[in-house]
Parts: sequence; C-alpha cells; structure tokens
Amino acid sequence: MIQITKHCKNWQYLLFILHIYLFFFVQIHGQRLEIKRNIDDINSDQFQSLYVPLKKVYIETTIHSFAADVTIIQVFRNDENKPIEAIYCFPIEEQAAIYSFVARINDREIIAQLKEKKVAQKEYAQALRENHGAYLLEQDEKSQDNFIINVGALPPSTECTITISYVTELDLIDGFIIRFVIPTTIAPRYDSKQGGISSPASTNSKYVQKSPYTIKFYCLIKKIVGETGQLIRKVSSSSHPIKIDFDQQDAYVVTFDQENTQLDRDILINIELTEKQVNTILTIESNAVMATFIPSEEDCRQARNNEETNEFIFIVDCSGSMTSDHKIGLTREAVMLFLKSLPDNSQFNIIRFGSDFTALFSEITVVYNQANIRQAQQMVSHMQANLGGTELLAPLQWLKKHPPVKGRSRQIFLLTDGEISDVSAVLDLCRSMASSTRIFSFGLGMSPSRALVKGLARATNGRFVFIPPNSRVDVYVKEQLHRALQPSITNVQVIWNFGEIDVHTAPTQLPPVYANDRLIIYGLMDNISTLPSDVNLSVELYTKEDHHRLGEARIERISSIDNKGSIARLAAKALILELQHAKKAPTGSLQSRFQDEIDLKENTTEMEETTKKRIIELSLNYSILTPYTAFVGIEKRINQSNIDMVLREVPIQVSADDQHLILSSMITNRCDPSSGSCSFLSLNGMGSFNSGQHQMISHMTILASFLLFLAFFFTV
Repeated sequence: MIQITKHCKNWQYLLFILHIYLFFFVQIHGQRLEIKRNIDDINSDQFQSLYVPLKKVYIETTIHSFAADVTIIQVFRNDENKPIEAIYCFPIEEQAAIYSFVARINDREIIAQLKEKKVAQKEYAQALRENHGAYLLEQDEKSQDNFIINVGALPPSTECTITISYVTELDLIDGFIIRFVIPTTIAPRYDSKQGGISSPASTNSKYVQKSPYTIKFYCLIKKIVGETGQLIRKVSSSSHPIKIDFDQQDAYVVTFDQENTQLDRDILINIELTEKQVNTILTIESNAVMATFIPSEEDCRQARNNEETNEFIFIVDCSGSMTSDHKIGLTREAVMLFLKSLPDNSQFNIIRFGSDFTALFSEITVVYNQANIRQAQQMVSHMQANLGGTELLAPLQWLKKHPPVKGRSRQIFLLTDGEISDVSAVLDLCRSMASSTRIFSFGLGMSPSRALVKGLARATNGRFVFIPPNSRVDVYVKEQLHRALQPSITNVQVIWNFGEIDVHTAPTQLPPVYANDRLIIYGLMDNISTLPSDVNLSVELYTKEDHHRLGEARIERISSIDNKGSIARLAAKALILELQHAKKAPTGSLQSRFQDEIDLKENTTEMEETTKKRIIELSLNYSILTPYTAFVGIEKRINQSNIDMVLREVPIQVSADDQHLILSSMITNRCDPSSGSCSFLSLNGMGSFNSGQHQMISHMTILASFLLFLAFFFTV
C-alpha cells in the first residue's frame, strides 16, 4: 500500500510538470496560430497581385578581359485601381560604376539625369506633387552595396521597364580563374539598436521566403581575353545550373538552365583561362588605359621589409545567421586547417562573436604550441552558430584597446557572412587600426555582404576571399595564410611609358602588393584618336623607397582604340572609392599622434565636406552614381492625378541559406503602444495582430488554465 501511494505521488508530480508545460505551450501556440493565419493572408494570390508591383528581373552582360558591362532590367506593373509608388531595394557590387538609368512607359523613354542627391530627391518629390511621373535611383550611404529605386505614380493597368547599366571589375582567383558575380538579394542585416533584423537602406521593405518575381540571365563571354589573346578553357557556375552555347564565332553565350529562377543567391560564373595571367596592358580607350600586374615571389621578396613575429587572431562569426553547413560548417573546417598550418614561434587566439563575444584564451594571444592547439581544436570542433545577433564592433574595439606588443605584427582572419547593419562604423574602426593590424576576411554563404567583406580587407591593407557553397576551403586557407605571412608592400608608384602622352594613375594611392596577386591599375589621359606607332608602350611598377622594380606590363599590338568609356568609368570609380575609404596612418611619437587625433576630430567635419565635394565632382564629371548623387527622371503628364497614390514596397526574397532567420523571428514580436498593434517578421513577410486578437489569445489561455486546474484536482 505504501509503495502504491509512493507511485501515485510520483505520477502527481509528473502530471503537475506536464500541466505547467502545456500551460506555456498553449500561450505560444496561440500566438503561432495567429501568425499562421496572417501568413496565409500574406501568401494569398490577392496579396501577390496587388502588393508586389515588380514582375520580372533580367540580367544581360558582356564579359571581356577583366571587366563586365552589365544591364539590369526591372519590369514593374500596377494591377491596382489607383496609382502607386513602387520602391525596390536591391544589391549591386560596390565597385560597380553605374552610369545609366532609363525608364520606359507607354512607348515613352525617360533618360534620367545624374544630380546631387538632395537636388534629385527634391525634383522627384516636386514632380509627384505636380501630378507627373518620376523615377529615382539612389545608393545607400551606410551599406554602399544597397541601391533603392523609386517608380513614382505608376498609373493603374500600366507597365514600366527600368534599365540600369554599369561596368565592373572581375575578380581573379588563383591566377587563372576569372569570377563574375551578380548579387541578387540583400541578406537580412542585424541591427544592434533594434536588437534584431532591420529593413535595408532605411526602407520598410519586408523579407519573404519566396517572392512572386523571378530572374532571367544572359551572359556573353568573349572567347579571347584582352590584348594578349588568352583563350578560355572552361566556363562553369557554382551557383546555378547553366546552359552554354558554343556555336557563336567569337563568344560563349551563357543562360540559366531553368525557368523562373528565384533571387535567393548570388550568381557566380567562373571563367577558367588556359594559362595563368601575366603582367599586361589589357585595354586602351581614347582617354583611359587598364593594366594588370601579378608580381612574382622573387620581386616581392627583394622589396619586403624586415620580418616580424606574427600574432594570428581568428574572429569567427557564430551569430544565428551562420546556421548553415555553407557557413558555420565551412568555418569550422577553415579554422581547423589554419590551426594545423600556423608557423612556429607565433601567437594566436580565437574570438567568437554574436550578440556578445568570447575569447578562447584570457590573454590577448598565447604561444602556438601543442597544448594550446589541442584546446583550440576541441573548441572549434563543437563550435555552433548560437550566439544570437551579429555584433562585430565589440570584439574589434576590444582588440584596438589591446594593440600588439612592440615587435609583433597582428594578422586577423575574420570569417563571416557579413550580415550586420553598422557597416560604416565597423570600417571606420578598422581604418584606425591599419597601422598595426591587417584583416584577411572570408565571406561565406550564398549571399554574403560583399561590401563589408571587401571593406574590412581594404581598410587594413589585407585581402578578402569569398568561399562559395560546396567549395574546397583548403585553397582559400592556403591563399590567405600565404598573404598573411608576407609584409605589405604599400608604398609603390607607377611609371607610364606612353611617349608624350600624360597619364594620371587611378587610384592615386595603390592597394598593397602581394606576391602572385593581381593588381589592377588605371590611367586617365586626354582624348586621343591614335597612339604613336614608333613608341613601345609599357607600364612599370616600383617601390618608392628603394626604387625596386616589381614588374613591367607591355603591349605588343593595339587592335583598336575603344571609345565606349568603360575603362574611364572604372578609373573614376577607383578614385571615388579611394576618397570614400581614405585612411590616415598615425605617424610620429605617441604624444604627437595624440595631438594629431585631437586636431583630426576638430577638423573632421571640414575634411568630410571637402571629400564629399570632390566625390560629387567626379561623379558628375564621369556620370557615375555615388552615395551623394542620384539619377532622377521626370515624365511630364497632362490630366493626371496622384492624389490617391499609395506606397508599395517590393518585398525582398531572403537567401536560400538564411531561411531559418525568418523562422526564428516568428515569435519575436514588437508592439507599438500608440496603435495597439504588434508586428512580427514571419515566414513570408510582416504580419500583425492587434489588441483584440491578443484578447482572444488571453481567453484561450484562461480556458486552458481552468481545464488544467480541474485535471490536476481530479488527479490529486
């Protein structure tokens, strides 16, 4: 009898715990029922037809040498019964030189003009107030690779086609693979101020799991690369299934192998050359020239400074957005390879970051020995993407407060998908650390923040790589470690041997030189129709201190002088990026540097204004979009009214490896006390439930509590 009573009491305790669990489950489930209901509303055909004016995106591009001419075509249609203003936020590579913006509507073509941003915004707003049509294209000042298009007062049952044209450099991988990248979606960025995911570029655009609009892709690849006449061995894509037409006489034609392709990952096209690239003058235009250098190990070895002892710090993104084998999985693999490959007599540490950060060792760095390696390997093998938000600023600030000791050089390997919102603050901090620290950044995932990953390296004289999904990481680890073990060659100059023609180098201060890495150099000159036949054209690269030659690029033949202006635009864009990302290296004693910092703070506003004016000047002279200018086009209309115009912001499809971010946000609700409503980020956009619906959930909770009480009473 005693034994039976004991068992009964155990069952009572178990049932009590179960009832408590059910109590909270009902509360959460009640919310999820509401969320599901709102998702169904948002996913309805009516939502898609009425509230998503973007219908199709086309990408058309021509690849030649190490540059690509790209055209983006966006088709908007208003299927509602009143005029709409459509806003769409989308990505383009930061170094792209956007030079044209055209709108076509009702057989009319509106060619937008580039103006200072405030002037363009004012003209756009004024045109809408006067019942005209207006079109605006801007670059976000904070993120650099986010762009916003406004299609103003699109009439009912009307279609509008937007065409954006730009030219961009192409990356060179391992000396013989040209990589062409088209970003298609903006990954959700963590905003530390909001404590969650924020809409991009100061818009209210919502993230969705799947968008109703899709993308088509057409790429023409010239079979002969540059003036050297290199041939292409292979064309492939690691992102999409593609079809390749080999029947064209002088080019390959690449298209997608499937219809209705979603905008859920970057488009990657790899062009493999038959042999490694060498120093060469690639292209000559009437007012610009493009040359590439790939200095050898021997050339760089002779130009290097004294070797220093290195400390290697791994900063690893373990935020929730890294939850993917393409991200945290490749990160674990990369760090493990690094731990086996660091040189003797070095120091190291591993810092994981998310909403907060934690270092493996309490000291800034520890000796690279077997005991410390084993401890690090054990931690890395269990590393998960479970640290919440993406607060990159904090660990960098901690490292700045603890600079490397005298005689050591700090190399940071930073692995991230780059999904942060405060990009400008992070890059500003990195620039201030550039005298003693280099960052070698790794971008991971299907749609990483390319502006951040590239910016981290650029700001500190480091280098960046992007590891596509399903790639071998050992190639990228070897490449970055090899660079980190080389002292930077930063003070270099260019000599243009073009006879009597004056050539001005762009950018004015060249990026750091690394052995076996490609360096692109532009030259701007007065317009010329022909080049002197008796002059052997060449470009030479030297170190400034000891005038050691790092390489020479020659051109044996000139097929023609091109007048398209692509190279001049890229040169101007290089100058603009140099101004945007300028960094001042501290010099002199500690006291003088401290005084310099005080003086710098006092003159910051004046310096920023001067830089801004110079950027605007270059932008308008070369018709290239910048964060301080905008394209605006006005369509004059008669007997039209914009009074009933409504705003429609195009939702952004989340990348394929970020779907979990939308799922995890389903029960993260934010309430607005003034309206009595709450909003949440759901699987397919933002839904909401008001105070009345909250009351219904409360009634469900009370009923569940009463039933649980009765059940517990009869159990006892």
